[in-house]
Amino acid sequence: MRRSFLKLIVSSVLLCWAAGFVAMVLYARNQSWLDDRARRDGVFLAYELLDQAPAQSRAERLSELQQHFSVDFTLISLDEVERRVGRSVSPGEEVPQRVSPREEWYFLVFDDGQGALAAGPVHPAIPPGVLPVGLILAIVGLPLVAGLIALRVEKRLTKVERASQALAVGDLSVRVDDPPGSPDELAASFNVMAERVERLIRSRDELVQAVSHELGSPLSRLRFHMELLENQPDARREERLDAMTRELDALDELVAELLSYVQSDELELERHAFDPNRGLGDLAELARLEASEDRAVEVGLAVSGGASVFADPRLFQRAVENILRNAMKYARGNVLLELTQEDEHVRVAVHDDGPGIPEELREKVMIPFFRLEADRDRKTGGVGLGLAIVSRIVHRHGGRLAIDSSPLGGAMVATWWPRPETHR
Repeated sequence: MRRSFLKLIVSSVLLCWAAGFVAMVLYARNQSWLDDRARRDGVFLAYELLDQAPAQSRAERLSELQQHFSVDFTLISLDEVERRVGRSVSPGEEVPQRVSPREEWYFLVFDDGQGALAAGPVHPAIPPGVLPVGLILAIVGLPLVAGLIALRVEKRLTKVERASQALAVGDLSVRVDDPPGSPDELAASFNVMAERVERLIRSRDELVQAVSHELGSPLSRLRFHMELLENQPDARREERLDAMTRELDALDELVAELLSYVQSDELELERHAFDPNRGLGDLAELARLEASEDRAVEVGLAVSGGASVFADPRLFQRAVENILRNAMKYARGNVLLELTQEDEHVRVAVHDDGPGIPEELREKVMIPFFRLEADRDRKTGGVGLGLAIVSRIVHRHGGRLAIDSSPLGGAMVATWWPRPETHR
């Protein structure tokens, strides 16, 4: 990459040199010609006006004309002209004289032979030496500036190249340094890409490990029941079939939870402002119906009118439903779903009166497949993905998830969702 980059820089510098040289030469020639032509025309105009005037009034006429010209004019004799140019002159003759590289004179002899008009000193439009000096400065300065720019760009590209190589060999934590205030969009884009790649690969690894681990137990139990079923009398077969059905239901729940966990990070967010109260009411009503079939659990709902959330309604509903289902599993008799409005967020919290979550484990329960107690999970079901899914969804929305003790005596799981006002 460095060799190609240097070739590009060298080619650009050479092209700039050539273009600059041609432009400078053309400008110098044209500008010099225009300035000299203007001076010559002015000199000849003054000469024509004075040549037509009587010899005795030319001095007075010249004083009137002088203020209209930038060139200095003087009336001199023929002898003075011949002395200065070193030869004889004739009436009506124009005699230019270059005194030095930076000074020229024009002598125009009047047609009547009564003296001449001297115009000068006249300085060239572009003094000799300016063009070579400017060209030298361009030749030296342009590569210097281009080199500094190239060095800065090459340094950034080298960082991205090294980071890409490290990412390619499996270093998922590699990032390109992006100093605060630096408008380095390339580094920022690479870091976003690296974070997403890391997240996807870790998610894949977690899923593979989970599938191999979590599917092992129910499959082993199914195989055990099938072996027993072959040797059991007919009276016990119905019991074994029921056990196998329960294991299949557990497998079905596991697969559904695994898919939900993967989709929570891969689904494209379709965020817009909506009123969450109706959806929360539907979830509370569904929880009451499910509770009446299994055991008596009171589901309360406390919402704030006029609330609005800026989120993906599908994922919002899924996150709250997961929290509510967890609460229903562990609650002894009461669950409360509440919504409150804050300055920049809407807070949705679920309370229960169950055994709660120890403070030292509140962070761990958001890790995929983490279970509080094996005995508790056998009684309540679940594979340890509920809060992990919630955590992913909430963080993708720029929100927050926290677990605390509830006034009801059990656990409180609270989520914060952005309001539409923060995205205008």
